[in-house]
Amino acid sequence: MPYLRGWKTDTTGAALRILIETIVALFLAAAAAAQPAGSAYLGKPRPHGVPGRVVSLAPNLTEIVFAIGAGERLVGVTRFDDYPEQVKKLPRVGGFVDPSVEGIMALEPQLVICVPNPGGRDRLDVITRLGVPVLVLPSYTLDNIYGAIERLGVVFEKEEGARKLVAKMRARIAGIRTRVAGRPRPRVILVYGHRPLVVAGRGSFADTLLTIAGGQNLLGDSRVRYPSVPIEALIKLAPDVIIDASSGGKDAEMSTSEVRRGWSRWKVVPAVKNGRVHALNSSLFFRPGPRIVDGLARLSRILHPEPTADR
Repeated sequence: MPYLRGWKTDTTGAALRILIETIVALFLAAAAAAQPAGSAYLGKPRPHGVPGRVVSLAPNLTEIVFAIGAGERLVGVTRFDDYPEQVKKLPRVGGFVDPSVEGIMALEPQLVICVPNPGGRDRLDVITRLGVPVLVLPSYTLDNIYGAIERLGVVFEKEEGARKLVAKMRARIAGIRTRVAGRPRPRVILVYGHRPLVVAGRGSFADTLLTIAGGQNLLGDSRVRYPSVPIEALIKLAPDVIIDASSGGKDAEMSTSEVRRGWSRWKVVPAVKNGRVHALNSSLFFRPGPRIVDGLARLSRILHPEPTADR
């Protein structure tokens, strides 16, 4: 499969590992589509009262717990958690697809929260058999995010804070939709990785966000959510804007400056020629949690840089 030649990439390196886990856990690949539409507990264990010791196996859920005012109850997170600042002091218990059962149980949790994850289901089943409740919270759509916030509000008896957070998010997103309504939609490609070149397709979470922000996803008619495409095909698509989310995260293989230098080779692409290649932090723009509204607002300004865009 052709890719952006000359870039610093390694199929066995950290960048590919982050790409795979992001697609599996944050954006919920096709295997997760069979999961229930709403949140659900695995197995029979249930928490008794408000859990005081909680392990989060998804960075977006970690952010939600802090956003509703229950962050002090978290005792463990994944190695990919990086926000808010308080999580840096918490023990790490593995990743999305390889959570450490031993590490989790050593923290004596009263609840484990996670997103649907076909890769780690067997380990979660072990945890439930050991008597620890495991709450699965889908995060594939905006409605899923709202539902996760409200469900965790109930779990931690923070219902009012959760309702206010959801209302604020809905209002800001409605404002973004209104401000970009009727504007010409730039033709956009959103890139996750470069070997092969992996982009956001139809039905992906990022596809939804691009639409809300006022863009037209050039892979919006793809048959799969995360297609890989040769660079020749991308050149033929001639995007007006390229959003590159491959450099986000502390273990990313490339820096944002390296991403920009890599794209600078392809002057024939309108986005490159006109200086509309944007290397973004994927954790802000595409992590399905409370900060998604901040990412959407900034994305709308990128696609529609007029002074009237959402601030």
